[in-house]
Amino acid sequence: MSKLLEGSRRLAISSQDRGSIVLDIGKVYTKIGMSGESSPRHIITSEVTLKPYGQVYNIWNPKYLNREELYLILCKFMQGVYLKYMMVNPKDYRVVVVESLFAPLHFRNTLAKVLFHHFNVPFAAFIPSHLMCVYTLGKQTALVVDIGVKETTVLPVYEGTPIVAAWQSTSIAAEAVNESLKAMLMETCTLVFTNTGEEKPLSAVSGIEVDEKTLEDIIVRTCFVRPYNTDPKKVPPSVKYFLHPQHSVVIKGFIRDHCTDVLFDSGGGFDLTVTSTILESLMQCSIDVRRELSQNILIVGGISTLPGFKFRLQQELTLLQNNKCLKYHKSLSKLSFRFHNPPTHGNSVPWLGGSLFGASEIAVLERAVSREKFKEQCVLPDWLSCDPGLREKLNLIPTKKLLPSTPSVRPQK
Repeated sequence: MSKLLEGSRRLAISSQDRGSIVLDIGKVYTKIGMSGESSPRHIITSEVTLKPYGQVYNIWNPKYLNREELYLILCKFMQGVYLKYMMVNPKDYRVVVVESLFAPLHFRNTLAKVLFHHFNVPFAAFIPSHLMCVYTLGKQTALVVDIGVKETTVLPVYEGTPIVAAWQSTSIAAEAVNESLKAMLMETCTLVFTNTGEEKPLSAVSGIEVDEKTLEDIIVRTCFVRPYNTDPKKVPPSVKYFLHPQHSVVIKGFIRDHCTDVLFDSGGGFDLTVTSTILESLMQCSIDVRRELSQNILIVGGISTLPGFKFRLQQELTLLQNNKCLKYHKSLSKLSFRFHNPPTHGNSVPWLGGSLFGASEIAVLERAVSREKFKEQCVLPDWLSCDPGLREKLNLIPTKKLLPSTPSVRPQK
């Protein structure tokens, strides 16, 4: 009878469960959706427009040192998420926030304050993005390489635990590719007027600006990553890209396959390349986990989806690994590198992990913070965990007292 009542409690809770809203708040774009879905419903910019002057604010701008100002900006941002895009009552849904492992504490606490105090959400779980990337593979171990807009981060995850001591980062990321492409366009490309057919150097035409969104679109549509030591005589054909119906820009083949070289060659700068960042992270790991990590590399981010990227990265890793003049040869020369194909687009891998995680009510509540608990402390812990008796209070799983005891010795017949 007790088991029947317990099952009815679980059924009642599951019928009332409406899932979780999953947020992946990036430096430029934010992905929004419901748990259990295969892709985000909306991808929006991480910006808000405040009245009366219509100023646009990025929610990650470091100049927001005043927490009251950041609180107002996040309230406006989350209001658009709930009412404009998701169109749900925030009191009825849990929230799963996929965040960086090193997100600023003031941003995390202010976001939690907005969720719990302003929108009265019942539970909120803040989950590391690198861990969620591994969650999509159904594995416990992987070397996660996240090529973002501002920086590239590498974090090993072994048996479900991030190895924070081996975390590495570099400022060479998508923004560096955009800057490289823009410099090449201004230096060598020509602008063609559709009506007259006249051609002029792009740098000599006033009033024509190539913004970040246009650069991203050019990279996605026309650029690729060339193999190492490609014959310089083999140049891909030039293509036309229409900046405006009245004029187009001619993108030469040299630009199409060379603008991404900055990812593998810093040009004598002090920043590590993407390849060196991966090897440095492996060097910081224990020797007994390096082989398994090197054979389970997961690359996420928009740049990782360019044609030829993984093949070039494989070549660069092997080249540095076998270079006897470098420190990597002695420690990493016997490793082999293998890459996972993520189950979704490279930009949405962390969000998909959060969607899978949020679909499990018990898993969310194990890592979530309740509204009542946050109002007592007003601060999020660095490593989130729920109350030890939370699951027992909610009757989600039987307690240890209800479980049959397992004898340590097999009984004699």
